[in-house]
Amino acid sequence: MTAAAVEIPALADKVAAATPKPRRGRRPAGEGEQGGTQVLFFLGEKSSDGPDLILDQKFDSEGLAMVEALKRDVPFYRVEVWKSRAVVKDGTVEIRKEPAPAESGERRADGFRTTNR
Repeated sequence: MTAAAVEIPALADKVAAATPKPRRGRRPAGEGEQGGTQVLFFLGEKSSDGPDLILDQKFDSEGLAMVEALKRDVPFYRVEVWKSRAVVKDGTVEIRKEPAPAESGERRADGFRTTNR
């Protein structure tokens, strides 16, 4: 009986050591909005003219953008939309970023949006 009692804690230590621990770092990309942040997915235009970034086509999900990027052999981009906000505290100004609200308003034929502001 004592031999079995000794083996159980040793087995428990091995199981605890083999259990994978969650990795830290960037969270997996979600679809649409993630944690209150608006996320947009675009295909990039394939050009070697210079360092300019051209976002060619917008997609509803990262999966669709990935598949189309593979088909066309072009990069895709994941864009998080943020807004700056000034906070005055004790006579100093601190700039903070906060998630930008989702776009509201209808898109007109000329590409501009109509809003109620």
